[in-house]
Amino acid sequence: MAGQPEKKPQSVYDFSLKDATGNDVDLSIFKGKLNILIIICLVVYSGMTNSNYTELNQLYEKYKDQGLEILAFPCNQFGEEEPGTNDQILNFVCTRFKSDFPIFDKIEVNGENASPLYKFLKSGKWGIFGDDIQWNFAKFLVDKNGQVVDRYYPTTSPLTIEYHIPTTTTMAGQPEKKPESVYDFTLKDAKGNDVDLSTYKGKVLLIVNVAGLTDSNYKDLNHLHEKYKDQGLEILAFPCNQFGAQEPGSNDEIVEFACTRFKSEFPIFDKIEVNGENTSPLYKFLKSAKWGLLGDNIQWNFAKFLVDKNGQVSDRYYPTTSPLSMESVYLR
Repeated sequence: MAGQPEKKPQSVYDFSLKDATGNDVDLSIFKGKLNILIIICLVVYSGMTNSNYTELNQLYEKYKDQGLEILAFPCNQFGEEEPGTNDQILNFVCTRFKSDFPIFDKIEVNGENASPLYKFLKSGKWGIFGDDIQWNFAKFLVDKNGQVVDRYYPTTSPLTIEYHIPTTTTMAGQPEKKPESVYDFTLKDAKGNDVDLSTYKGKVLLIVNVAGLTDSNYKDLNHLHEKYKDQGLEILAFPCNQFGAQEPGSNDEIVEFACTRFKSEFPIFDKIEVNGENTSPLYKFLKSAKWGLLGDNIQWNFAKFLVDKNGQVSDRYYPTTSPLSMESVYLR
């Protein structure tokens, strides 16, 4: 069968496929050249098109010289959002988004005619509803040995994958090496002081993106903090104004609100972003560890991450989840 090796494939390097211009591409050409490989099924006409192409371009530009390659496979199986010819797809991708990564021949990723490459990829990592691809922009991360190491859902921002790319590049709040725990991060508190999260080693952390328009969450968080602060629980609050513009104030105003109105004593940090291009590196790490119901994005104010004593994310709670419901989890 076209694109399928005679023997059972052992890695993605065992496959040869056609690119969008009709040339045969033996994926073994990437062998030994890559630190990591992202394989994605993409489309032109989709609500997720702009953000995915823009972020894929950012990743590719930043890491292509450090061993990253992105392989894009057009697919028309989801909402018929990729009806065009290969020439039309190439023109759209290269003209509108200036993408430089390789675009391949249009394929099917599910069903009887699924590409042998995708059969291999799906057998390596299952999705939440089985092995089928759910929609456009599903992503597979492949290591330098050609093995699938992770699978990301269509709603997952490509920028979240950044933490799984081996690199020595630094950015604000991100360590030089790949972070292994929340203890690898240093962030500013609301007063502008650097806080090394390693100071919380050995404690259970509840990390929350907070905003001003709330009573129940602050009251419940205060209850947990007062009850368990001497037993090893710490609550870290990160103001964020991305949801309903409910946190528009300055750091001083936020601290005044939390400490005066609610008498909160837990640490309040500098205002950050938790979704999008400017997402705090800490939140990229948190979201990459635990998925939400609709992907990795934070849904609203007061999403919560529970971090164990080793700095690993042990659970994720939705904004509607009462902090008090975590009491039994913490006490286990």
